[in-house]
Amino acid sequence: MSDFSTPLEVRLACRENRLERFASRALPGYLCVNVVFLHRSYAEDFGAFCRANPKPCPLLATFDPGQTDCPEFAEQLDIRTDLGSYDIVRDGNVVGQQKDIVDLFDDDTVTCLIGSSVSFDGLLAEKGLQAAFGPTIQITGVDCKSVGVFQGKMAVTLRTFDPAVVDAVWEFTGHFPQCHGAPVGKNNAEELGIIDLNVNMNGHTFEIPEGTDRLYWACGITPSIVAQQAKLPFMISYTPGHAMITDIPTENLYT
Repeated sequence: MSDFSTPLEVRLACRENRLERFASRALPGYLCVNVVFLHRSYAEDFGAFCRANPKPCPLLATFDPGQTDCPEFAEQLDIRTDLGSYDIVRDGNVVGQQKDIVDLFDDDTVTCLIGSSVSFDGLLAEKGLQAAFGPTIQITGVDCKSVGVFQGKMAVTLRTFDPAVVDAVWEFTGHFPQCHGAPVGKNNAEELGIIDLNVNMNGHTFEIPEGTDRLYWACGITPSIVAQQAKLPFMISYTPGHAMITDIPTENLYT
């Protein structure tokens, strides 16, 4: 049972530094988005990069420079305060984390919202298709299509499932392209170029339950990583895991 009844309550808890867990886990069943903040001079190429790589980078919205709200996605939003944590990135290096970015956000800041597969985890659980393990993130050897300074490898989100439900999971998630859609493979780490089978992107080892199948989804952290690798003088990203919860029920995105 969640302590929150609406996504707005979750965002306000982030704003007031009262949330002690990930917003995406505080109230299942809603679209969650990864967020990247760029100087307006890079925004056009970044958007083009996302459109060229829609599987890992489903770009759902690009704000006008300096815009902090987005009523179509979230009531009373202040994008500068309503994530649980922000990564501050200079010349490609994360130099710190902040609870808000009011002091860093200006009229040249462009905000990009990118769909996240954690959006359908709650629906999978409701359907009796809950993952046996995951999600966790790994980096593949698959090249994204390059645009301008933006280039790099695709990240994936790994979850494992009982083989008996894999087909149902694959079919169901395929109806949510705004949240990465169906997996990019099953038990195909070698094909994806994942070198360390049981090591995530942070270098932490993990074990999966015996007898489960590995499903890999394209991951919305990809554009954040690519933007960092572009070594822009300055950018801001959501801290991994701290996707923002919107007011849109994930089931409304079913196609």
